[in-house]
Amino acid sequence: MGGKILDKLLINGINYHLYKNELLTKIQFGFTPQRSTIDATIEAKSFIELLLENRGLVIMTSLDIQRAFDSAWWPGILQGFRDFNCPRNLYKLSKEFFKNRTVVMTTKNYSIERGITKGCPQGSCSGPGFWNILYNSLLTLELTSRSKAIAFADDLVIPTRGETVAEAETK
Repeated sequence: MGGKILDKLLINGINYHLYKNELLTKIQFGFTPQRSTIDATIEAKSFIELLLENRGLVIMTSLDIQRAFDSAWWPGILQGFRDFNCPRNLYKLSKEFFKNRTVVMTTKNYSIERGITKGCPQGSCSGPGFWNILYNSLLTLELTSRSKAIAFADDLVIPTRGETVAEAETK
């Protein structure tokens, strides 16, 4: 119980810093307050409608990061804290949060425990916030003016402005 309370306090402090200073990209619609899949869909629809009005070609790419939380790289998350100039106490507490973590597999006959060096605990309060910090570096990569990234949690959709329909039809 105490661990869950600390986890919630930790992510509340982190989110306060991130949102107060507007440090996370606006194209992330997952794990963010007041944003949903509907908002992400509207963003994509607006971008695509403009292209289609100009007889443009739309190519959409969707990426899903499998086992995203399980593979969240702790050094990348901590680097994100440094990049965002997070308060030292939040950085240190998060660093401690990642120390000495284990995973246990128990069957009817035996139990195995292993140390882990990556991943956000499933069901944790801080996992989604840690994921957004890690994922933000990918979402802020510069794309061409003909592309737009729209993310929802660990899914990324990139509609790309291509040639016009008329140009494609002449080939």
